[in-house]
Amino acid sequence: MDKNYGSSKIEFSAKRENRKILEYFGKCTETIENSNRYMLRKSCMYIAMCYIAMIFLGKIIVADFRLSIAHVLLVPLLTIYFLINLYTRKVEKLSAVTTEVLCITFYFVLFILFILRDMTSSADHQAMWFPLYLVVFPTVYIARMYKYGLFELTLVIIFCIASFFTKTTDIFHHDVYLALASYVLSMLSAHIILEVRSQEGLAFDELTKISTIDKLTYLLNKGALLTAINNYFERRKPGDPCGMCIIDVDNFKQVNDNFGHDTGDRLLANIGELLRKNFRSTDYIGRFGGDEFMVFMPGLARLDIVEMRCRTMQMMLTDLDLGTGSPFTLSIGAIIDTGDHSIGEVFRMADDALYQSKLMGKNCVSTWVIPKSEAYGKPLILLASSAESMRSEKFLNAASEKFSIVETHSGDTALTYLSQYHDNIRLVIVDLDIEKISGDQVIHYIKDRAGFKHIPVIAVATDEDSFMEAREAGADKVFFTTDKAASFKTAIDELTKEE
Repeated sequence: MDKNYGSSKIEFSAKRENRKILEYFGKCTETIENSNRYMLRKSCMYIAMCYIAMIFLGKIIVADFRLSIAHVLLVPLLTIYFLINLYTRKVEKLSAVTTEVLCITFYFVLFILFILRDMTSSADHQAMWFPLYLVVFPTVYIARMYKYGLFELTLVIIFCIASFFTKTTDIFHHDVYLALASYVLSMLSAHIILEVRSQEGLAFDELTKISTIDKLTYLLNKGALLTAINNYFERRKPGDPCGMCIIDVDNFKQVNDNFGHDTGDRLLANIGELLRKNFRSTDYIGRFGGDEFMVFMPGLARLDIVEMRCRTMQMMLTDLDLGTGSPFTLSIGAIIDTGDHSIGEVFRMADDALYQSKLMGKNCVSTWVIPKSEAYGKPLILLASSAESMRSEKFLNAASEKFSIVETHSGDTALTYLSQYHDNIRLVIVDLDIEKISGDQVIHYIKDRAGFKHIPVIAVATDEDSFMEAREAGADKVFFTTDKAASFKTAIDELTKEE
């Protein structure tokens, strides 16, 4: 009974180790590929160094030393792979198949050269180099056990066939014995090395996860989120679209103050769960800090999908009951970038979209599409006028010839242009009757944002009430629609005189 217990315990331990190795290859694929590429470069370098050293020592120590054909053929092999390694250093990411083909091809040809070296020595000399490198092979290449077995068994068969035709019978028998013994030792060492590597790799993978996950929401923390987004932008190809949402919990401070931090923590944890449910597994979802979350969506070009997911999440959050007696709401700014903007520009424009939602009274979703930025030859005047009126003609005629005019008929589009071209905009002219977002909200947006408040604003009112609203919002100049074009021209020249 004790023997059975002992054997079952050993069997269980072996199965557990095999499961760990399988888990290692499943979870640490990228790490394994990087290690194999690294060891390929190192193998080329060290073999070249050993090659030079052995020729030098052979000439000094061995009286009848001579170069074999294997020595000669090793030079072009190392040269080719030196050039390949230079190329792989420049390429951001090689596919798993390409990495495996490069490694297997190099090591296979190298083994053939070792076999050739052993076979071109005297017929009564035992092989030395092939069995030695067979045992060493698992230390320079990481693969599944069955791949090790098939690869090395193929080489052993080639070696034995070559020995049969080039060596004496006694030496052939010794070579076969040595090759099989080396094969067994290599497989044992491969299994031991894989056990150690799997334990270290899985432990490192777990530590990496712990260090990248926000413990409250189980989303990516800020550092991991920024790293993932940076990595995407480093390998992003021209024309690749992407999306970004910045999500802010409305009145979160009041939740903490009135109901306690435990309620606030439960609210954040629930929002984390809603984000995981509503966005793709391929999206980068993280807690950016405090009550602010961020979702980055690689390859997404449809704004309607983003808006639908955001609004669905808002509706689901209103059903959350944490005993506060009032629903929770979110302000969301979402953009789709189709214009190859930098990571800094995408961040800034998503944050600008979020501010639009807050300006509109919170519990809103503001969605923008950011196309490729046009190269205007002159500074810009942003004209936000009503589509139904002809007042824009007065503005256009009054503008100086040294400015380009960017015209839009809705407030949200005006804010999109403002965010995208704010560095080049010298003046904003706002018709207070524009659609979607009112003119006074556009003025508030410009004057409340640190990055935009330096831009002067001319407002055009239809009545006394809208005139006063524009004044209170902070417009630099306010006109009635009935004012003469000369007045507009004077105001434009005055506000842009530095240009």
